[in-house]
Amino acid sequence: MMEMESLQILIAHSNSATLQLIQKAVLKLGHQIIGTVQTGEEIIQACASQLPDIVISGVRMPDMDGIRALTLIGKNTPVPGIIVTPKSDLELVETAVLDHIMAWLVEPIRAIDLGPAILLVHRRAAEFAELRQENQDLRDSLNDRKIIEQAKGILMKTAHLDEATAFRQLQKIASHKRTKLIEIARAIITAEGAFDLIQKD
Repeated sequence: MMEMESLQILIAHSNSATLQLIQKAVLKLGHQIIGTVQTGEEIIQACASQLPDIVISGVRMPDMDGIRALTLIGKNTPVPGIIVTPKSDLELVETAVLDHIMAWLVEPIRAIDLGPAILLVHRRAAEFAELRQENQDLRDSLNDRKIIEQAKGILMKTAHLDEATAFRQLQKIASHKRTKLIEIARAIITAEGAFDLIQKD
C-alpha cells in the first residue's frame, strides 16, 4: 500500500472510549491530531482556529450532531469529513451525505478500517478541490472576457474603430505597458466611468 503524507486531523465524539480508540488509531497511522472535542460547537470553533485536513466525527453530540457541524463549516470552507455512526443512525448519515462528508464507519469501528477511509477521503477531497479550482478558473475567464468585450466596445465607440482593430489596439497597449490584457480593459472601463462623472458635474 502506498504511503501517504501525514495529515492534520480533528477528532470529535461524545463517547470518551471511542474518542480514545480513534485517537490511538490515527496516531499509529502517522497522522497529527490537532484536537479532540466532544460537541458540535467545539468542532466549529476548532476548524475556525486551525483548519484540519480531515474531521473524524461522531453523529450524536450534546448540542448538535456532527453532520450539522460539518455542514455549517462547509458553507464557508468545506472540510472533508468521516462520520463515525452507530447502525441506528446510519440512515441519517446516508441521507445527509454532502461533498465534504465523504465516508462513514459503523460503530464499533476497527482501527484497521480507519487507514483506508482516511486515504480515500484525502484523495477524494483533493479531486473535489481541483474541480472547484477549475470551475473558479472558468468563471474568472468568462468574467475577464466580458470585461475585455466592454473595453473593446468603449474603444470602438470613442475612437470609431471596428471590432478587430479595437481588439488589436487593446493588445498593443497591453504589450507596450507589459501588463495583462484584462488590466488594460479594467483601466479603460474605469477611465470611461470617471469621464462620465466629470461630464455629469
